[in-house]
Amino acid sequence: MTEALSKVREELGSDAIILGTRTEKRGGVFDFMGKRLVEVTAAVDDKGEKSSGSRSNGGRATPVGPAEAGRYPPTKPVAYEPKGAPGGRFATGNVNVRDVENRMHLGDVLNDIRDLKKSVRDIADSALSGDMAGLPPNLASLLTSMKSSGMEEKIAKRIVRQLLNELTGPEMVDSEVVIKRATDLLLTSMGDVSPIIFTGVKPRMVAFVGPTGSGKTTTIAKLAADFTLNMEKNVTVLTIDTKRVDAIGQLKAYCRILNIPLNIAYSPDELPSMMPVIMKSDVTLVDTPGSGPMDKPQMIEMVEFLQKIVPQEVHLVMSVTTSLAEMRRIHDNFNVLKPSKLLFTKLDETDSYGPLLSFTVGARMPVSYFTYGQNVPGDFTVADPLKLLEQNLGALSGSGRERGS
Repeated sequence: MTEALSKVREELGSDAIILGTRTEKRGGVFDFMGKRLVEVTAAVDDKGEKSSGSRSNGGRATPVGPAEAGRYPPTKPVAYEPKGAPGGRFATGNVNVRDVENRMHLGDVLNDIRDLKKSVRDIADSALSGDMAGLPPNLASLLTSMKSSGMEEKIAKRIVRQLLNELTGPEMVDSEVVIKRATDLLLTSMGDVSPIIFTGVKPRMVAFVGPTGSGKTTTIAKLAADFTLNMEKNVTVLTIDTKRVDAIGQLKAYCRILNIPLNIAYSPDELPSMMPVIMKSDVTLVDTPGSGPMDKPQMIEMVEFLQKIVPQEVHLVMSVTTSLAEMRRIHDNFNVLKPSKLLFTKLDETDSYGPLLSFTVGARMPVSYFTYGQNVPGDFTVADPLKLLEQNLGALSGSGRERGS
């Protein structure tokens, strides 16, 4: 700065008036590690000067720089650059004190913005690396709630990072806003809600596939009762799960109570003889045997059955108590049957729905129903991911709802 002022005195004389100074760094990345430049804005009050004809801008000299030292009056103000710093930066126009003040204020604002962006990036990086020390309290609580519910850590941290980028400071301290925006982001990442459709060609063939013990048979009984008693649909049930005697016995009891026909197919070749009864129905619910990952003959047999039936919908049934890794393994195992929708059971056996939510975010498949008990009819609902999100994220604002409400 001293060198810059000396240069001004040298070029404009001892009567020069300093109007403003500004220091900045130029070059580097985001102006970091750049070279330091000093800009001095000065003028000379020429009252009483003899050489009045040599100045053409209202009697006021404009700031000068090294490139114009040989000319007088100078045609434009220039920024002075300290020795050893290559490439000066020239400013144009007449000197205006208000303009200088505005430019200095703008420089301060830009510096604040750079600092804020750097802070946000640092916070986001800390969140992704697992360090929550730098997170705003509501976002730290949200991240803890999501991870405690069993939600995949990668998904939870991605949501937090998006909120860091999108929310303003006042919004971050409002727990309701934080939860709502997090809920919206998660819902957008999930598949649609899609119960069984009763439009189009009749009968509607709907198959239910999934591992042993996932609740396929009980779910079919719940849906058959609701469609028959509440929606007045003509329902038939077809089972190809002939390996488990108890499964057939359950369905026989349910169908007898509901007064709906039950068809039992032991092989794909028996299906044509059942079609006259099936064709009279609005919907046929197809029960299939459970299958483990190593039971390839069973899976091949199911493929043959479904090729004969040609269902319009195939629901992959999984218990919500299943771990996220196991859900993905089940999905991969049953993918050969081309499931089109997800159905989750046993929501009454846990209050942590993170694995379910994480799986639906990754699979991006429509979700049809949730079941949460053994009562037939009853204890099921059209899927409502929003309610589960509110329950799992609601600890932050106390807005959680009762399960099954």
